Amino acid sequence: MPFDRNDRCLFDRSAEAYDTARPGYPECMIEDLIHESGMPETGRILEVGCGTGQLTVPLAERGYAITAVELGSNLSRLAAANLDPFPNATVVCADFERWDAKPNAYDLVVSAQAFHWIEPTIGYPKARAALHSDGHLALVWNLFPGGETPVYRALDEVYRACAPELCTAPGRRSLEERVERTTREMRASGLFGEPSVRWYPWTVSYTSAEYPELLRTFSDHLALDPSDSERLLAAVRSAIDRFAGTIDRPQVTALFLARPRRGRHVNGI
Repeated sequence: MPFDRNDRCLFDRSAEAYDTARPGYPECMIEDLIHESGMPETGRILEVGCGTGQLTVPLAERGYAITAVELGSNLSRLAAANLDPFPNATVVCADFERWDAKPNAYDLVVSAQAFHWIEPTIGYPKARAALHSDGHLALVWNLFPGGETPVYRALDEVYRACAPELCTAPGRRSLEERVERTTREMRASGLFGEPSVRWYPWTVSYTSAEYPELLRTFSDHLALDPSDSERLLAAVRSAIDRFAGTIDRPQVTALFLARPRRGRHVNGI
């Protein structure tokens, strides 16, 4: 399916599934993010598109003051509940493109799984305006490099039968495309230096009941007709059950980190 930024509103339909099925992020990535960005102990973070707090919570556990902006009302409600134990973390239900960020206020602007939904000509300048001169912009993605095991071959057959429009094998090319696209957009903004890129491969295991819930949180699956979606997910569940009822999903977390360019301060939009 072609990429459509209007689809960013779809995720709120599956907020509960998003909260339970979406994976978090490797601890080593989070530690690298904190160390490489030079976050002070009393640092302030602005998060763009926090979902239900998959990255927000581990950052809040480390004591940082966080303002997390989330477009979806259901997603932001769950994020606020997950962050209730952390008084320094605040969830704002708003469209980041229209929300007024406090200028020069943050040590880190971070966005996990979300910044590609923001128009680059708005997102990068707003992120730069929110950062002080020694801050950093961090973009994070969990990417799926494809599966080569028998269960994934069975799922390929399911998709060809039930949802051929989704039969685009991701593979290594999608990882390379994500790097190229993100670095190209950062350069084109003229506001940030050359980003560093780090990769973190890991694996998440799902049962046959859990994996369809993960699929319910993907924009291309959410865009399907409901009856087609249920037929697909039932077939996925059945296919996984033929392989002991579990599936290991390989992941590669990509971390992009960049500092603002000197002399390229933006005083808002």
